[in-house]
Amino acid sequence: MRRHTKTPWFLMTTMSYAVAIMALAVVAISCWAAFLDGTKWSVTVSPGQTTSDKNAKEFGDTLSFADGKFSSAAFLAKGFKPAAYRGEEEPNEAEFEVEQLGPTNSVANWLGEIRGTNIMGRLTWKMADGTNHTFNFHGTKK
Repeated sequence: MRRHTKTPWFLMTTMSYAVAIMALAVVAISCWAAFLDGTKWSVTVSPGQTTSDKNAKEFGDTLSFADGKFSSAAFLAKGFKPAAYRGEEEPNEAEFEVEQLGPTNSVANWLGEIRGTNIMGRLTWKMADGTNHTFNFHGTKK
C-alpha cells in the first residue's frame, strides 16, 4: 500500500517566497546591467607611470553603453568585442566594471566612475604576451 504525503503548508509558503525572490533578483540584475545604456563618453586614456616606461602613449577613445554592453572604439579596432557591464547607480553618480576579451587571450578590465557628465577610471590591459599595462581615463559625456 502506497502512502500519500502532502507537503506541509509552511514549506509551500517558504518555496513560494524563494521563487518570488529569485524572480525579483533576475529582474533587478537585468536592470542593474543596463543603467548606462544609450550613453557615449569621449575620454582621454593616459598611461600610468610603469606603463609609460614601456613606451605606451596617450590616446583618445569613445566609450559606449548599449543593450547592457560596453564597448571602446579604440579596442573594437584591436579586435575586442563589446562585453556586458555591471555596476551600480545612485543619484548623479554611477560606477561600472567590465572585462573585455580580445584576440590571442588579451584582456581589458575597465573600472569607472561617473559623476554627472564626467567620467574617470582605470584600465588594466593584459597583453597577449602576459605583460600588464595600466592606464587612467577621464572625459565627458557626448
